[in-house]
Amino acid sequence: MTDAAVTLRVSYGTNAGTESASQTGVTFCAADALSGPDVAPGTVSYERWMRLALDTANSHSISALSFVGAPSLPTGVTIKYGVTDTPATPVNTTSAIATHLLDTDRVIWDTNTYDTNGDRSRYLVMQMTVASSATSGPITQNHLTFDWMQS
Repeated sequence: MTDAAVTLRVSYGTNAGTESASQTGVTFCAADALSGPDVAPGTVSYERWMRLALDTANSHSISALSFVGAPSLPTGVTIKYGVTDTPATPVNTTSAIATHLLDTDRVIWDTNTYDTNGDRSRYLVMQMTVASSATSGPITQNHLTFDWMQS
């Protein structure tokens, strides 16, 4: 029997109503879109609204969704996260949802069980903050690893 197929989806637009196809990466940018202009020093990115999609259950269920970050960010750059069930339009002001600092701890962010093709997890919302003192320029790719229990 094959494992369940799970993919990352990014939502944007009014009430996070536009969902992307499967994504392998997420870009923090100064646009409410999958990509856009860089985030300038002294500003914050648009929130990134993400969910995991159970594309194919294959007689399995998934639960205890978690992630672990490995942030390697320049001085003055931080990423915060939060979780919600209620979609909202992403903002580029300080997030009321993404309030926890991303570090290297494993975070269980969704304890629900998903067992049907097309099921979607809770929203994981992230936002990047760039201090006024931060140096402009590209940021090296960072990794966020998702995990879950499968039964």
